[in-house]
Amino acid sequence: MALTSSSLQSLFHSLLREASSMSKKRKRISRRRLAGQRVLAHVPTFHLETGEHKPVTAARRFIAEGCLVPPALLNVRRNEHTTDRFFWGEKGLFSAQYAEENHFLFPSLRIIVDNVGEEVIFEGLELASDDWEEMEEYEYAFV
Repeated sequence: MALTSSSLQSLFHSLLREASSMSKKRKRISRRRLAGQRVLAHVPTFHLETGEHKPVTAARRFIAEGCLVPPALLNVRRNEHTTDRFFWGEKGLFSAQYAEENHFLFPSLRIIVDNVGEEVIFEGLELASDDWEEMEEYEYAFV
């Protein structure tokens, strides 16, 4: 079967249409995590390199040497492509993602929410009722 230029063009256009309809879906970020990101935006952030240590060790050493007072965010650069994020809270060092998703468990973050105002931080976020119920259930309990 010989392919003509018109048949090649129609094949090419059909492949293009198919490829464009298969675009990658964006992962939806949870409203709870987005709310936590907004709270953590008000926390001081420190940037450091790992040196010869693992990222969590570098973060712990930085905290010990700098007498860091919670709350704080630590961005630890592992290499030119990877940065690990940690949250320094009252009860220890946590991944920043955990702190974002469970910001209502940290009393120091509750203080930030109270000072800035819930309506300011959570503006435009329609948290589902189950999200609010879970947050109120913990009432910023100590972790």
